[in-house]
Amino acid sequence: MATGQAGHALLLGADDSLAELLSDVLAEVGISLHVGEERSARPDLVLVQVERGEGILNALQLARDGTYPAPVFILLPFADDRLMQRALRLGARGCFALGQPLEGLRQMLLAALPASGRAATPSAPRRRTPPPGRYDE
Repeated sequence: MATGQAGHALLLGADDSLAELLSDVLAEVGISLHVGEERSARPDLVLVQVERGEGILNALQLARDGTYPAPVFILLPFADDRLMQRALRLGARGCFALGQPLEGLRQMLLAALPASGRAATPSAPRRRTPPPGRYDE
C-alpha cells in the first residue's frame, strides 16, 4: 500500500515463519526486510528476535558488529516489562513483544526512519536566513 520505499530493515535470529510475516507487514508501509546474512543493502533498521533475557546483550552486540550505525530493535516472544527495560538500558532503540498488534511495531519502526518524516527533524534541511541588515537585493 505504500507508494515509495521507506527503508530497509535487517532481521536477525528469527525463524522463516516470523520472517515471512514481518516481511508482509512491513512491506505494507514501504519497509523492505532482509533476513539474516542476506545483506544486499545497508540497513536503516535492525530487528533482532531474542528468546530469553540472557540473549539481549549478545543480540545487540551481533547486530551492531555488522550493521553500521543502524538502530536496533529487540523482538521478544512475550510482553515482559523487565526484559523490555533491560533491552532499552543496554542500548536498543526499541523493544516489541510479539503477539501484540503489529501496528505498534510498524509505528515504532517508521518513527525511526528519516524517510518517514517523523524522525527527520535533525537531518532536515535547515532554513537559512540572512544576517540582520545584510540584504543584497
